[in-house]
Amino acid sequence: MLETSIHPQDLPLFSDDLDRLEKVLDAVCEDRGISFRSREAERLGALIIQLYRQGVKEDAKLLALARAYL
Repeated sequence: MLETSIHPQDLPLFSDDLDRLEKVLDAVCEDRGISFRSREAERLGALIIQLYRQGVKEDAKLLALARAYL
């Protein structure tokens, strides 16, 4: 029998997760004057998802890290 380990980054994101991450993205975009449909917002959204999958679950930490990225 094959044994595989499941990593947090392999788990699906649910609608509650996505709603939460979208709020973080919206806040950072608004703070920085970034259009929500821009490439910069797309990269920022990918970063926020990556951080969340790596275990950063607190909104305040996600906001701080996303703001520091810019």
